[in-house]
Amino acid sequence: MLIIGESLNATRPQVRAAVQSRDAAFIQALAKEQALAGAHMLDVNAAVPGQDEVEDLPWMVQVVQEAVDLPLSLDSSNVEALLAAMKVHRGRPLINSLSAEKDKLEKLLPVVVENDCSVIVLCMDDGGIPADVEGRLRAARAAVLPLLEAGKKPEDIFLDPLVMSISVDPGAARTTLEVIRRVRESEMAGVRITGGLSNVSFGMPGRKLLNRVFLTMAMTVGLDSCIVDVRDRALMSTLYAARTFLAEGGSREYLKAFREGWLVI
Repeated sequence: MLIIGESLNATRPQVRAAVQSRDAAFIQALAKEQALAGAHMLDVNAAVPGQDEVEDLPWMVQVVQEAVDLPLSLDSSNVEALLAAMKVHRGRPLINSLSAEKDKLEKLLPVVVENDCSVIVLCMDDGGIPADVEGRLRAARAAVLPLLEAGKKPEDIFLDPLVMSISVDPGAARTTLEVIRRVRESEMAGVRITGGLSNVSFGMPGRKLLNRVFLTMAMTVGLDSCIVDVRDRALMSTLYAARTFLAEGGSREYLKAFREGWLVI
């Protein structure tokens, strides 16, 4: 299970302010906090309206990697910003994200194919996020298969099945779970499956409880990566407990966290 910390995102007011003011200390403290909480990789998003992301994203990458020895997920749709960030990134970055949208495919597919990186692929196309399972699988194939044909290894492709809120669509969670299950039975079976799952609970009471349960359910059908707030100890405790049952040797992380008094039981 590859755990990606979600918190270094300029959509968050404090992070946005830190990017605008070049507050490296704040960015580095948040990076260290996530690393200590168990993140294997950190998502970084520096998209601030009215600012130059081509300068901001590489700055953020350098600042974060001065503080923690972790690879980063470069969260941007700006090709120039991605290329600039990849030049300063240490190790292999994860590009977040590609989709079956025509414009994105045309702009980002060559970048992903020509560079030593992995990539997140969203199950969406020019019509947006398909409401049904078949539509999301079509969108997935439209982006994943060209990557495979161009020589990308399946393990370098992270498919995000996407999830809508159950407060809007009561069947949204079931749709996402079925997409994951079907991908694992398809010609795309070897890809990684990831996602930011907290949207499932938007508009509902007790969101953190719902997020924990949904994460466990997604893991049982094939989710092997997640983009989460690793500082949420209850969520991480649930993740470690689930891996104890689902993964070979998965109890090691659980036992380590238990011995360190980190688990929320």
